[in-house]
Amino acid sequence: MIDKSIPSSEIKEQYLTDLAEQTDDPTYMLALTDFYLTEQHQPQKLWYWLNKLLAKDYLPASLVQAQLYLSGNTVQQDLDKAAEIFRQLVERYGQREDIEDNLHQLAFCHLSLARISHTQHHTALMLMHYFYALQFDSVEAAEDLAAMFSPDRAENSQMTGYLAIRQCVFLTLSAVFLQQQSDNSNDEQQQQRLLQYYAKRKNQILENITRYQLTSSQRDDIRQRVNQWNKGEHQYLMEEVVSYINS
Repeated sequence: MIDKSIPSSEIKEQYLTDLAEQTDDPTYMLALTDFYLTEQHQPQKLWYWLNKLLAKDYLPASLVQAQLYLSGNTVQQDLDKAAEIFRQLVERYGQREDIEDNLHQLAFCHLSLARISHTQHHTALMLMHYFYALQFDSVEAAEDLAAMFSPDRAENSQMTGYLAIRQCVFLTLSAVFLQQQSDNSNDEQQQQRLLQYYAKRKNQILENITRYQLTSSQRDDIRQRVNQWNKGEHQYLMEEVVSYINS
């Protein structure tokens, strides 16, 4: 019988600790690191279990480690260290036989490397990693790129139309990826959440079309670029982004 005077967080902590110690299962150890990161802020215990996982060469633990160095959570922020770990993870996840099961992790690593490169003003690396992430259907990468093409940055009406078209392309890709994730999810609540995000992106696209008065021809340009991407013809969009960034 559970003693109701004991806080539920303590019960959960003891339960996970017992399982981790009795089974030596990295899944429970990882759950403990997450517990100490998100539910009870105890850096010393977090790193105790994280170091055990790193000693086992457990890749999800390296992903957590990289995120901690990236954010500066529980350790001094070190973007170079984070980037080094993310690069190692890209290589190792990419070499696994079950690579199809790790596309989300690969996308996240490339997205993180893109953002680090952006912070460090390494434009070529930033674009390379953004497009790798985009090829793994990263919603966040699509939205980061959409933000780069904000029409509010335009100096004239011609540039406004140019930026609005490209922003709508990336917002559309974001919506496509969200719908795909919803279709692939078996969690009804997650499906609903993803569909809500999808609806927001679609509304944003319609608002952009109205606000910037995009013509029928310009809307066709958006559809054409999205269709090219969906067919695997990625180079056209990549070349446009590189050209804009370098201009």
